[in-house]
Order: sequence, then structure tokens, then C-alpha cells
Amino acid sequence: MNPLQRDAYYPFLVLISLTLVLWQNLGMERKLLLDLNKQSEVFLNDQLVNGHSGSGLLLKQQDKATLFCSSEAQTNSACALSLQLNRALSAIRLDHYQQLNLDIAFSSNLPDSLILQFYLATDPQQNYQHLLQQSILPRQGRANYQLSLAQFYTPSWWQLARAQTTPSGSPQVNHFALITGDNQQTKNIELSLYRIELSGKLIAAKDLYLGLLAVWLISLCVSYFKLGRGLKEQHQQSHKHALELNKMNSYLSIERDNYEFMAKTDPLTSCFNRAGLRNIFSDIIIEYIETNMPASIVLFDIDHFKQINDNYGHDEGDKVLINIANLVRQQIREGDYLARWGGEEFLVVCTHTRQAGACALAEHLRQSIEQTMLSQHSRITSSFGVAEINSGFLEQWIKRADEALYQAKQSGRNQVIAAAPQ
Repeated sequence: MNPLQRDAYYPFLVLISLTLVLWQNLGMERKLLLDLNKQSEVFLNDQLVNGHSGSGLLLKQQDKATLFCSSEAQTNSACALSLQLNRALSAIRLDHYQQLNLDIAFSSNLPDSLILQFYLATDPQQNYQHLLQQSILPRQGRANYQLSLAQFYTPSWWQLARAQTTPSGSPQVNHFALITGDNQQTKNIELSLYRIELSGKLIAAKDLYLGLLAVWLISLCVSYFKLGRGLKEQHQQSHKHALELNKMNSYLSIERDNYEFMAKTDPLTSCFNRAGLRNIFSDIIIEYIETNMPASIVLFDIDHFKQINDNYGHDEGDKVLINIANLVRQQIREGDYLARWGGEEFLVVCTHTRQAGACALAEHLRQSIEQTMLSQHSRITSSFGVAEINSGFLEQWIKRADEALYQAKQSGRNQVIAAAPQ
């Protein structure tokens, strides 16, 4: 993206973001509206899911459906009015909506609660597959009730009766029911349902804001990366001596690597990666400069690893890498560090260790790798290069170990070579 395109892109992105936010707040409505009439798919439900038996009289009128319910004291009975949400019994997803608007009229000689239920039933026997419910205390007379769908829940008695847990995923329903409540005294109830409305946003506010945030973060990261790359190229061309300064300050170089390696652990082997050794190398170099404390590194490479991938597949190659990492992790000291350096290369940092001690460890690791069955298809061996720190320059230290490893591979592999003193 050139500067001209960038100058046009971000104002356009701001405009789109503001437009979506305003649309989400002022519009973007999703509604399911059911006005009751004589043709509405409403019926008297006599098989209640809470174990009660249903009773009552249902009257369909032009603009409402009315339930007349009479019950004797201390009887296990209730009345239920059920409404089919779709004519074809097809299910709707409740997570597409956020609010239930209910227009009902309630009349009773005693106070009572109303249980509101959404459920999925696909056969005449009303075998419910999903059930969500909430209860309200209705006022006498006609009123409009607004309830958040997030407050509906799956009752525990329904889960226990069917040995089920709360259904995973988005709840799907095709019926809505109004059930008289828990007042066990003799009561006479007249309940009229005029309208039910499900409302929500086409895109939930949380999803919209997260999406916009992701777009902005990606755009800014891309711009930052390209700007950083351009500045880096300009810096390299005009300030070549900065490379020498970076060599004198190796911990700054490792800090710079943090922009390239955000994670510190290799996902395949669970070892450190290069970024994971950043602070470790910094501490070692500072300790060496201040107190001349020794430290060594062991860099080793799996011999003929490409042939393993080519002959047996990358899955087998991954198993070999994991097995070697686990084996070496068990062999090194608690204060040593293992990292996957790249591809089939591993690096062991031996703190407070001279080169001779690191060579002894490398030889022990070489024999363990050779004698352990790390692959079902072939014997695995490794070549090792060992180097002791002798300056404050991390790059030179690793280069010496790498040169020793190269010499071990050129000399026939499956051996340990120590870097020559400088």
C-alpha cells in the first residue's frame, strides 16, 4: 500500500466503521412478529414438561387466543397455551434475537406466576428436544412485557428427567408456551395472548465491535510492518555502522528479535524457541562481562533428517523431533535450557559450564540418542558442535558452535566437535 492508497484507505475505514456502528445502534433490526388470530397455530397443551397435567379451555378469537383455567387447591394441575412459531415446524435460532416482547392480558382471583417456555417438538407426542424457560409475575389486566432472552435457562428438573446436560450450541425452538404457575390454591384464571415478538440485531454489538477491532488491528499491524520494513531498509543504507553497534549490544539484538518471535515455546516439541532464550542469553552475557562466569552451548542436528521426512512422511519426522526433545530434556541439568533452534536443529544452553563439561554432556546425549529407539523405521543419530562463550557478542558465540557442528557433519556425522579457542 503506497502513501496515496494509505491516505485514502484509513478515512474510508473510519467512514465504514462509523456507518456500521450507527446502523447497529439505530437499525439493523431482526424481528419475528406473531399477531394472534383465528388462523394462528395455537393449541391447548395437556402434556406439560414439568410433570403437571394440563387442563383448561382455549378460545381462538379474531385478535387473540384466550385460555380459561380453573384448578382445585393442592392438585397437580396447570393450564398451558402453546403457540407454533413456524407453520412447517421448522426451528428458529434464539441466538439470532435478544429480546422477547409479549402482549398478554391476565385476570385471576389470586396472584399467580406465569411460566414462559420455548421448546423444540418435532412430533405429535411432543417429545421435547430443547427447553428454555423463565417466569414472570403478571399484573392484572392487559400489559406488554419485555424480557431478555439471555435470562431464559434450561431447568434442572428437565435435565435430570432425561439424563441430559444443557444442550451445546445455539438453542433451536419451534414452539412457545404460557403455563400457569405455582399457586396451589383454588384459582380461576383468564389468560389472553395478543402478540409475541422476538427482536434483535442482525449483528450483535459484541460481534460487530470485535470484528471492527480485528480489522483495525490487522490494518495497523500491516501498516506498521511495512513502515518498519521501509525504515529498516533506509536505516541499513544510511547507517551501516549500526550493525557493529548491535553486535556490541547483543541483548538489544535479542530484544529486536522479540518483534519476530512473539511466542517463547515451540508448539511441536514444547521446548524454548529462539525468542524463548532471549532473556537467558542476555543474563549470561552480562554475567560473563561482569564476572567472567563461563557458559557453553551445545548445538546439534539430526543426521539425514530430510530422508526421514521423504521416506516415512512428515508425521514420522515430527515424532522423531518430539522424542528427541523429551529424551534430551530428561538428560540435561535443571539449570540448563533446551531450545529448538530451527528445523531439525536443537540448542542446549549450559550455564556455569566450561567447554570440556559441555563436550561431556554432548557425548552423553549423542550416545543416548543413538541407543534409544526414537523411530520405528530407522536408527537416529545426531552431530554436535560445542562452544564456550569468549566475548560479549552472541552472534559470534553461536557462529563458533555452528562451525563446529558443520565440521562434525563433514567428518562423518554422529560425533561431537568442540569449537577451536579464539
